[in-house]
Amino acid sequence: MKIISIGLFIVSIVGLSVFAMPAQAEGQKGVIIIYSSRYGSTAQTAEWIAEGMEGKAVAVSVKDAGDLGGYGKVILGSGIYFDQLHSDMIAFLETRREEVSNKLLAVFVVCGTPPDQAQGYLDMFAEKCKTKPLLMRAFNGWTKKELLSPEDYKSLEEYYKSVKEPFENYDNTDRAKCLEFGKEILEKIRDVK
Repeated sequence: MKIISIGLFIVSIVGLSVFAMPAQAEGQKGVIIIYSSRYGSTAQTAEWIAEGMEGKAVAVSVKDAGDLGGYGKVILGSGIYFDQLHSDMIAFLETRREEVSNKLLAVFVVCGTPPDQAQGYLDMFAEKCKTKPLLMRAFNGWTKKELLSPEDYKSLEEYYKSVKEPFENYDNTDRAKCLEFGKEILEKIRDVK
């Protein structure tokens, strides 16, 4: 009786894991969102974009982006730090640019600049990709002082002092805008087919 119960338990777990996987038609390749995040707001943004894509995408850190052969489309996301892409994203593009160039669907950045004023960061990202993505979007992130490295803390403290603003924690992430971008990406995929 114990063996049957254990067997049913294992079958149930395996069955549930199959339902949790993104649905793909036979021969169709999925979408991967590869992001680089220093303090978590870009990772959160990537997860929300994937959620907006209704299970058609998986979000992974650039450090965990393994074989991309199973993915037909790639979305890249990076935080902006001191007017530059995250160093891990730059390194990824230097080594794997050719691999993603014909799969690149969209790029996004997460920064402190208002999204409507962040076009320069998006253009810089597209230039580093050497491919014009179909979609580009900027989002705001957060600053959580307790997470900052001593160097970043000092730099931000000096910056806020120079502009005579208080150096405080903030969270300007916007789940609804991320979900909306995910839905827009889904529509673009359908249009491209």
